[in-house]
Amino acid sequence: MKYFTTEWWTNGGENSEALFQQYSSYLTSVYSRLPSELVAFDDEHTLHDSEVKSIVCDFEAKTVAIILNGWNQQFDCAIRYTIRFSGVTDFDQSLPQQEDVEAELGDFGYWEFEALDSATEVRMLFVSSAEFRIVFTGFTFEHARRDV
Repeated sequence: MKYFTTEWWTNGGENSEALFQQYSSYLTSVYSRLPSELVAFDDEHTLHDSEVKSIVCDFEAKTVAIILNGWNQQFDCAIRYTIRFSGVTDFDQSLPQQEDVEAELGDFGYWEFEALDSATEVRMLFVSSAEFRIVFTGFTFEHARRDV
């Protein structure tokens, strides 16, 4: 993670307002270089506090699909999200290094995007301190209400 680091989160999100402003300014400057569906998803939905239910990687097809149980932006309606990355060239996972971890990945905390020369990189941080990094060229998503 470049902006929303484990250290930042562990320290209680110090200087959050300035950090969110810095990331927002960066994101605005690269929106035109990001997949349009990723921009739409980021504008209209949230993965904060969601829980990963499934990860399917097809390395031959260069795809990663992640299913999450989460919430709408107001956190008052349960949503099931399916996010799909295509043209995947890297998928790195850093799992918690603690001896005992009470929850697997734990809730999804933050994600951030970076526009690369010919691809996009997404970095994800989970409450357990696990981190994912995916480099990709295409993004699609589906969402549906779910009962809780």
